[in-house]
Amino acid sequence: MKLTLSLTAIAAFGPTLVRAADIGMCSAQAMCIDFTVKKTSECFGEDCGIQVCMILDTEKEGCPKEENISHLCSASSGGCAAYDSDGVTPLTGKGTSSDCTSTTFDGKCEPEEYGGQRRIKMCQEGKPGEKLYWALKDADVADTGSYDYTGVFPFDNDDTTCSPTVKCLGDGHSLECATPNSDMSSSTRVWEYTIPADDGTACDMCTGPTPDPPLSTLPPTPSPPPGSNIQPTPGGNGDPHFRTWKDEHFEFHGQCDIVMTNVKDFANQSIDLDIHLRTSMVRHWSYIKAASIRIGNDILEIQGSAAKEDGEEKRHHWINFEYRGDITDVGGFPVTISPRNNKYMIDLDSVYPGQKIEIMTYKEFVGVKMIGATEESFGSATGIIGDFKTGKTYARDGVTELSDFNELGMEWQVLPSDGKLFHELARPQFPERCYLPEDPRGERARRLDESSISEEQAEAACAGLEDKLSRKDCLYDILATQDLDMVGAY
Repeated sequence: MKLTLSLTAIAAFGPTLVRAADIGMCSAQAMCIDFTVKKTSECFGEDCGIQVCMILDTEKEGCPKEENISHLCSASSGGCAAYDSDGVTPLTGKGTSSDCTSTTFDGKCEPEEYGGQRRIKMCQEGKPGEKLYWALKDADVADTGSYDYTGVFPFDNDDTTCSPTVKCLGDGHSLECATPNSDMSSSTRVWEYTIPADDGTACDMCTGPTPDPPLSTLPPTPSPPPGSNIQPTPGGNGDPHFRTWKDEHFEFHGQCDIVMTNVKDFANQSIDLDIHLRTSMVRHWSYIKAASIRIGNDILEIQGSAAKEDGEEKRHHWINFEYRGDITDVGGFPVTISPRNNKYMIDLDSVYPGQKIEIMTYKEFVGVKMIGATEESFGSATGIIGDFKTGKTYARDGVTELSDFNELGMEWQVLPSDGKLFHELARPQFPERCYLPEDPRGERARRLDESSISEEQAEAACAGLEDKLSRKDCLYDILATQDLDMVGAY
């Protein structure tokens, strides 16, 4: 088995951080990291490749650091392993050394160029049997023992694929990688992940002829019946970015309660499904601050929070208007809450296999999306995200097509006949119309001119997002809010 050294990122905490605990030891770093694993083909073309990402988050629950990351040194481009001219000797990026001792970096390691985030995603791609490495440093401390970190990690499709073991090699390794300064010359913790090869586990995603095994511990989703093709994932999130049923994108920057979607006779049970969103305006932009979902007689409302909270304190939900009431199901469909208390999943599998409704929160921002929707389940849907079959954005009469999205938002403002889904009223309520920002484009241009975060910094923060529309939305949200952490909403 060839050992491939593919060090794509080095994160170093500067020595001036004194207000929080050091995470120089492997066991302390383990409290601040997560991993994602998925199948991909970015680096190897038609050959199967596995992308593994380390997510370093100093604001993660349980992480003692709670400080900005001061340095980030990219040691290869695009997350692909770099090799010498012989095609065999692994390199650590743009240098000429296979042992990290004389690597030449590309000038992207200075703190002022990095921006001082608290959450970064460092991705690499390798083949089965290869090893991937990440190096983290914070404080000059000895840590001679190895540390095995096995966890049920959050994966890119929000399901759990496997529980990989990532090893922290402590000081007993021979991999001491160079950096532009002396801060990383010792006491660097190196994390190692061996991509499974023919071991039959769920993490071994390249085994067998099946093109893409499901990234889930749940049973495989049955193929949909003819005529019910799986659609893109529609929804709304952030600084309201909406996606129609045909994956088209638009924004509405008004403030009011909005009908996202309504489905009559949902699940053939003579009940309705309704999703309402509540937006709040800040200067020239607005955001989704709450979402409420009604299935039959049950109503689940989710709201974000700007306060820094841990554990169940992060839960701001109402079930049938009871704050933090116990949730088992909505309309007979099971509800689960993620370990981080930032995602609520309504499982529609009992009637529509593989389909879900996800409500997620990030700070005060809320997002909703339908996963795996088909014509059978959402074919009669109406609302601001449009008509399921055509993707067109219609008025309430189902005939008039609206291409002005301010007009569309006004059209789908919640009316008394749509019902009360939020536990309390908030202005405006019909007949008072949605509030719209004044001169949003001019104000937006002025605000961007005054930004302390550059477009380049925002692009770098969002670069790890695979979906092009998500990258675009992420870029806009960071520039609008002047908060690099907004990438966490995606």
